Amino acid sequence: MDPILIKALESLTNTSNIAALHTSDEDTIKVTLKTLHKNGVGLPPQLIENWLLANKWQPNPIKSVVQWASTIGSGGSVRLKFKDSAPKEKEVWARLNA
Repeated sequence: MDPILIKALESLTNTSNIAALHTSDEDTIKVTLKTLHKNGVGLPPQLIENWLLANKWQPNPIKSVVQWASTIGSGGSVRLKFKDSAPKEKEVWARLNA
């Protein structure tokens, strides 16, 4: 798996409620996945699911993240619930490359 993807998943694990995602968690995850995709990082749903399982995410959040990764990875779009308070793609990419 791409090291940037692993870094992103580690960051999301440390900042999200991995038992039950909050709306802000959902938006952050979606922006992160979109940012990765736009910058050429693959979003392999099965590898992401395996990583999340190994890192103690709960079933419902895993299902959501894998679905978003699949949608974004295949060129689809996902809707942010609170776009104004969501992180910006530029900020996410800068943080992942720090």
